[in-house]
Amino acid sequence: MSAARIAIATALAGVGVILACLASDVLSWRNAVRSGDREFAVSAAGATWKASTVLPWDPARDLLSLGLPLRFRTAEQSFAAVQAAGQGFDNGQSESRTRGEVEAELAALAQSRDHVIASRADNMLGILAFTDSTPSGPVAAAPIDQSVADFQAAIRLDPANAEAKFNLELLLRQLLAKGVRPGANNNAGGRANGHHGAGGGLPGRGY
Repeated sequence: MSAARIAIATALAGVGVILACLASDVLSWRNAVRSGDREFAVSAAGATWKASTVLPWDPARDLLSLGLPLRFRTAEQSFAAVQAAGQGFDNGQSESRTRGEVEAELAALAQSRDHVIASRADNMLGILAFTDSTPSGPVAAAPIDQSVADFQAAIRLDPANAEAKFNLELLLRQLLAKGVRPGANNNAGGRANGHHGAGGGLPGRGY
């Protein structure tokens, strides 16, 4: 066999090894995401989305476009942690800082080109805004319109977001029962903005 043929055969064998490793890494990531999602459904705090990959620089992660989905899952996990947090040893100061970080990340994700992820982020922002609208100690309640606007933004981005629809309907029913008309401060109906506050106990899904 000539040197040229040997070189070609060697190169093809190398490419075959790389492709086999890439396929293995793709499968590893798919299994990791599915496993992490199952763990999250049982216990949000214990969920992890990490794959054991072979190739350097992890091209499989980029091939599957996992950057944004994994970022969202991490934000969702942090949101769940904030919901479960109490006032803590420092009277809630640590929780307030964490809450602010989560809110900022969700606001960034709400601007994503992925409308499903953006919608889910807006829905969680609506839940946080609902907490701000509930009086807590000496902290003045924020306008409820921000929560309404967040849920509406979530539904516009993804009309199939059943959780956001449920949250909006429930909130509007509560407001009507109290004789409150959302939109009095002209914020309702717009995209979520100006989130602030760090209320103590956060409502869960669908409050």
